[in-house]
Amino acid sequence: MTLSRPQRTSGRISLVPLIDVLFILLVYFMVTSVYLDLDMIPVSQKVDLPATDTQTGAIGDVTRVLLRISSDGTVSLRGQRLSEGNLAAAILPLAARVPPPQILILPSGAAPLFALTEVLDALASVGLTNTRIIRIEGSP
Repeated sequence: MTLSRPQRTSGRISLVPLIDVLFILLVYFMVTSVYLDLDMIPVSQKVDLPATDTQTGAIGDVTRVLLRISSDGTVSLRGQRLSEGNLAAAILPLAARVPPPQILILPSGAAPLFALTEVLDALASVGLTNTRIIRIEGSP
């Protein structure tokens, strides 16, 4: 009598641990991700650079002011580059306005983080707290 051995089945790779790990990663990235605030700039209002009176240097009737931070860390307000020393002096007249304008900060994609923190520190030192950091989304 011949006894036949049962054939060994090849080991299967179970996908259950992989699915568990992927689910944990999905939850982690959902919790730690930053959600885009879609109402940063209302669609009904345009953001314009403020008009400047040539004789007095006073800023026109503006509710929003745009500060740009370039890739080398320089800050520009109304097209004029500002250095670290005159940043607070340049935004001080904005703090004196009633009501103070909203400050929109637009850093370039390669702007250094220290430049952004210096701008935020300068704004806080003169009392401007209504600020928003904005970014321009690229088109798909």
